Amino acid sequence: MKLKKFASLVAGAMLLTTSMAACSGDKETTTATTTTVATTTSETTAEASQESETTAATTDESLKADSANPLIDPNNNMALDPLTGIQDMDPANVGKRSIATTISNLKEATPSKGTIFADVIYEYKVEDVTRLLCVFPDVTKIPVIGSFRSARVVAADLASGSDSIFVHWGADPTKFPGYFKDYNIDHIDMNAYDAGWQADIDGKITLNGNKFSWRCLHWKKEDGRAMLNCAVTNGEQIQRAVSTLGIRTETDQKMLFNFVPDGKAAMTGATDCKDLTVYFSTLNPDAHFVFNDKDKCYYKSEYGDTPQMDQSANEQLHFKNVFVIFADVQNRNDGAGHLDFYFDRGGEGYYVSNGKMIKIKWEKPNPMDQIKVMDENGKEIEVNAGKSYVCVVDQDLKEKTTWS
Repeated sequence: MKLKKFASLVAGAMLLTTSMAACSGDKETTTATTTTVATTTSETTAEASQESETTAATTDESLKADSANPLIDPNNNMALDPLTGIQDMDPANVGKRSIATTISNLKEATPSKGTIFADVIYEYKVEDVTRLLCVFPDVTKIPVIGSFRSARVVAADLASGSDSIFVHWGADPTKFPGYFKDYNIDHIDMNAYDAGWQADIDGKITLNGNKFSWRCLHWKKEDGRAMLNCAVTNGEQIQRAVSTLGIRTETDQKMLFNFVPDGKAAMTGATDCKDLTVYFSTLNPDAHFVFNDKDKCYYKSEYGDTPQMDQSANEQLHFKNVFVIFADVQNRNDGAGHLDFYFDRGGEGYYVSNGKMIKIKWEKPNPMDQIKVMDENGKEIEVNAGKSYVCVVDQDLKEKTTWS
């Protein structure tokens, strides 16, 4: 594919920070179903499902500080974060399941809260806009996060790939709750446990009984947001929900990618990439990533090159790694614009890090599988340790992704 060039940035279009961190109004259903993690093929038959009701938790020895893993500093008593490859995780969290939350990316629902603290963010198309799936390694560290939106199969499959507990607000009624039951997906539908309007999103929220989420009155009054753009929760309430609903908390999940120390990833045949624009849809055509030489991260903007901010930290979202994976996406033709993602068919894409880009191939045979990223010869690539942003894009729009 030929390298595409586009106009240079307008001065001042992006807010740079130096901190290191490395939809439509469709009718939605709710369900309080909680079962075990997905183990079957996405959008196909349930025969591939593993029948085990529980997963034996084992500790990944490579996460421990006494390991020979090059990512480990033996003088650092923290554990290796399997989502980033960085040794900054509480050792008590080793072997614990991560949390994956579905967050609205409607222009009217931005800025969001809490997304800056996610280790991995997946962005994917829903009807003609996009949503975010934010993955956090440690439930105890999740701040107030929102606004939540409804579940789609694509998000459930991505969450299952890291054995994450899937948290959402309502669901696509044409697929759920059947999909959760058929594929044994652990999930929490916060719309079923809504405590209603609460005044202070930043303060201490005390919820009782089976109320684990609330509507932010601040957003309604101060920002004039519609009700569907005001749903929030936090790690404390997610933890209560997990305990109350009896959801499995242990996992044997390994590293999300083939991480190596930052700067050591072998990006053979790489092209310079300091500026990347990903086209998702007509309503979100400009997911824009700009490389910052100071902290070696990519800063994200959207909706007319507006910096994509996190309201709680007042920071622009930024990441060490950016992946663009082109997937087979088909319109369901159900009159509502719902889409089906066929991850089991794999595809092509790009890996971008430290100002460089390489072409990749990827595969994800079924929901429980992580996305495996390979070079053009089929060898798993090395990924620089750090936070990642994964753009899941319709392969028919591949030619509209540009860089310079």
